[in-house]
Amino acid sequence: MAAQLGSVYALVNHCPGPKAASFEDLTEEDWADGYEKCLHSYVYAIRAALPYMNAAGEGRILNSTASSIKSALDNLILSNTFRMGVVGMSKTMAREFGQYGILVNTMGPGRIYTDRIKYLNKIRGEKPGISEEEYTRRDSAGFPQKRYQTVEEYGRTAVFLISPANGSVSGQAFICDGAMTTSY
Repeated sequence: MAAQLGSVYALVNHCPGPKAASFEDLTEEDWADGYEKCLHSYVYAIRAALPYMNAAGEGRILNSTASSIKSALDNLILSNTFRMGVVGMSKTMAREFGQYGILVNTMGPGRIYTDRIKYLNKIRGEKPGISEEEYTRRDSAGFPQKRYQTVEEYGRTAVFLISPANGSVSGQAFICDGAMTTSY
């Protein structure tokens, strides 16, 4: 695609969440799949885009992860593990690529009401014997904004980070969750 368009200014990496399970319930195949989805796929995409950004002398890379980069989430050890790897990689790349005018950041959504959250809420609701809808209602009632965040809210933040309006924010890890995550 870049060969047809002539350049790549911004790359946004995002992946589906890996299997939800505890450490003891995961197989070697689950670990390999989590690595491929949540970390290695980002490496592939960055390697493909980087030559075009280097040639242009500027670019933006945004690696979308999860709020688990600030606070580990129960029963999501694969996500917690590999998404932190993305943070380390992004911070290192921000320092390495800054000389080329390329800014690299990480952004983690909290609870944005997507199919993945519906799936996880269904699993979380099974233990107390409630529906996904009831779990979602109870869960969001405990958030500072009393609701899940929206895809549009997340998108607006992402657009700033990859836009020319962002001239110096690089090497940072942001959470877009309406103050749900309490850690720094």
